Amino acid sequence: IPRQKVCPNHVAPFQAFADAFFARAPVCIWKASRGFGGKTNLISILGMSELVALGAFVTILGGSGALSLHIHETMSEAWHYDGAPREMLLKDPTKFDTYLRNGAKARTLMASTKSVRGPHPQRMRLDEIDEMEMNVLTSAQGQPMRKKNKHGVLLETNTVMSSTHQYPDGTMTEILKRAKA
Repeated sequence: IPRQKVCPNHVAPFQAFADAFFARAPVCIWKASRGFGGKTNLISILGMSELVALGAFVTILGGSGALSLHIHETMSEAWHYDGAPREMLLKDPTKFDTYLRNGAKARTLMASTKSVRGPHPQRMRLDEIDEMEMNVLTSAQGQPMRKKNKHGVLLETNTVMSSTHQYPDGTMTEILKRAKA
């Protein structure tokens, strides 16, 4: 993960990763270009790191159902890299869920209000929110809850909302306005 920022008023990807991992704020907004920004890969590795190191419950929500599945697939593929802690997997990841022996789990959600209203993870990872309907994002914001992991450690909540910014009146524009306010 790059540790050096290259543009004024930006942060290095590792700084964004660390801020989310350590829950330095309840919500982090990542804005980056499509393809070059590395948002989806960074969210995937962030989620996997939180599963392994924190024993967290992580939900994954993309701007569409297909994107949600792609994020989880990217995370699942990482278990096959050399040195990945495969012994922590309780069973092989499914299309929607990953379960670890330390009590951690990742759940892929579809981009619908019904899908996002159920779970209460400590960490929520959203990608391409500019493709997401605002009512889905609003419904999802009630998900994260502080709670203990399997080992009794209280985990703070953190939500990452990442996206390109392609629609002048889209969801990302609204979230950026709210963040500024």
